[in-house]
Amino acid sequence: MAAKEGDIGLHQVPFQDSSESENDSDADIEIESEKEEEKNQKKNESPSPLSRRQYGNFRGYYEHRNEEGPEEDPRLELLRKEWFEDKECLDIGCNDGTLTISIAKMFRCRSILAIDIDPELVEQANLNLRDSYLLMQMGGSSENNSDAAASPEKEVTPSEPSSLEKRNLLEVVTFKQENFVESQHPELYDTVTCFSVTQWIHLNFGDQGLITFFNKIWEVLRPVSILGGVLLLEPQAWRSYSLKHDLSPVAKKNYNEIEIRPKDFQKILLNKIGFRTVEHINSGWVDAKHRRFNRPVLVFKK
Repeated sequence: MAAKEGDIGLHQVPFQDSSESENDSDADIEIESEKEEEKNQKKNESPSPLSRRQYGNFRGYYEHRNEEGPEEDPRLELLRKEWFEDKECLDIGCNDGTLTISIAKMFRCRSILAIDIDPELVEQANLNLRDSYLLMQMGGSSENNSDAAASPEKEVTPSEPSSLEKRNLLEVVTFKQENFVESQHPELYDTVTCFSVTQWIHLNFGDQGLITFFNKIWEVLRPVSILGGVLLLEPQAWRSYSLKHDLSPVAKKNYNEIEIRPKDFQKILLNKIGFRTVEHINSGWVDAKHRRFNRPVLVFKK
């Protein structure tokens, strides 16, 4: 049953996409950083058709986003171990798997299936997974301690040995090429992550495709339990769509027909899809070093 409008939990405010404001400085920073990202992608990639980036399937994405290394991704500081520890997880739009692997190691997931539409990126993700596994075998990584993922403000209590300590990383993480919008996905998960993917779903499949995407996420999440049924969503701002809509004729056509805006996602997920609550976990995220990717991270509970 759909949640009532405004049922967003304590101390939360409705998500506002400030990028629709003409004079918003943060939105201007977002636009400039998107231009820089596109420039770097073209410089680093070998010549290829525009369709290669049609779905946001950029090469070297995490090297650009986290210039100090994958473990410096600021989103890791926002995540809580109860969303992942000994949970079965699905990561949609994993790119080369960098963030997926970090989550698996730091939060001791029981399993993570990570999917991406681009088979070459999935191949690279499997290579990254192998390298990370070998590094852990040699004792070169301490990320399998979930305490490392806690921010200084959080109090973390020691936990019992869990799935990642009992099984190796290669058994925990699986990468798969899949178009989530158009595929059949009968498996169920405790947690679904969707980081900086909604723009590409929206541009390639339009408003109806986005609604289908949200409905399918709802369907693959396990029924509500004490800690289950969690969606982590990081949407891009509307103004960033304008920088990417000409990557393909399909995206350009959909861009001109889109009526739903990112600021509407929260209301749709609560009132139309049926999620009970939403929490904004980075409302105070003001680190200028990472400002170019200062996108909201929203946690919806089924």
